[in-house]
Parts: sequence; structure tokens; C-alpha cells
Amino acid sequence: MSWTYYWAADGHTQQPRYNQFDYKGCHVGCGPVAWGILFGWADRQAELGNQYWRGRWGIYREHGGRGANAVAPLHMDEGVRNMIREIRDHVNTFCVPGGQGATLPAKMDGARKYLSGRTGTSLKTEYSNMGISLTKCRENARNSIRDRKTPAIIGTGWLVHYPVAYGYRWRSRVIRRGWGPFSWSETVYDRYFSVNQGWGGSGNGNDWVEASTWFSGEIYP
Repeated sequence: MSWTYYWAADGHTQQPRYNQFDYKGCHVGCGPVAWGILFGWADRQAELGNQYWRGRWGIYREHGGRGANAVAPLHMDEGVRNMIREIRDHVNTFCVPGGQGATLPAKMDGARKYLSGRTGTSLKTEYSNMGISLTKCRENARNSIRDRKTPAIIGTGWLVHYPVAYGYRWRSRVIRRGWGPFSWSETVYDRYFSVNQGWGGSGNGNDWVEASTWFSGEIYP
């Protein structure tokens, strides 16, 4: 069967090109960057006329603070860094050996504190603390992309990384199992997310990862 594709609004073109930087002795962390990408995307959609996100101005404000409304930049600047620093403190990212910043999945919903007082936008998370792939998490992210045209944060590796999924593709295939008279037909499914890794835009549009995730982070207008 051929591939079926779903994309968040504006596909690759409006994916923020944000990346990690040093903060408090290590990298700021992929979790805070992922939330920053998602918040920046939604803020830009509100300004670009997306009917679903229209009216949700104020997610990003001048210099990443709590002042006047501003449009989130597509590329990294000091205001974006301010936003990501604040999110980092809300989600309790901590330093691990090697200079990386780690964020526990149970702490990721702390990003709602960034939204409070700025906008009516809300968020929700689902996760496995053990890094075990959950069908619910995959479906949450898929449904956000397919039904609401809105990206979602997923978790890849063994509690390793939080990229932002903005595309989804799937197909079914019939394969044969067993041998000879003891063989049978079985339908299998291939599922992948297209992701913004939070590497300044590097790989966007080319990075497809298997749609097995232990985390989903969604936002709603």
C-alpha cells in the first residue's frame, strides 16, 4: 500500500529554527527547546491567519518576556533564548555528565507556567517514566498533526531526546510468516514522524523517525 501523509499547518516552512545553548553550566536541554519551538510555531500561526490559532496572540512577547505582544521569530535570537531559559526553569532541567541538560517526562508539563498570564493556550502531556513506547502517546501526536494540523512533542530513544513532530506517514503491508504448510498472512504497519530536532533547522524535512514514542506533549488554543 502507498504511504498516507499528514502535515501540520505550513509543513516545513514555518518550523522555528531554534537550538540548544549553554545555560547554568550545561546545555539548556532538548525539552525546553521543544516547548519553545512549539510555542513559537503557535504564536506565528496566530499572526499568519491560521483559523484554529487565530486570537491566541501573546504566547510570545517582546524579548521573550511578559510585556507587549510580538511575533515569535522564525530564527533564534536573544528573545527566544529568554523564552527557553524561562521554560527550562519551569520544567526543572538538570545537568548530567557530558554537559547535557536532562528533563524528566513527569516535569515537562511545568511548561504551562510559561503560558500562565500570557495566553489562554493550554497544554497536556502523556508519558512513560520508564521510556516504554505507548500507543496512546503515538496516537496523541498523530491526532494533533492529522486532526488539528498542530505539531506535538514526542520522545525518542531511551529517555534520550524530545523532538517536535510535525508530519506523520503510515502504510500497511501484507507479509508471510512461517514456512510451507505452516505459513500465514499477516498485516503489518509502518509508521513514522517527520521531526524538528531542535538543531537550528538542520534536518527539517528529511528526519523521519519511527513512530514509537514514550512521550506526547500537545498544546490547544
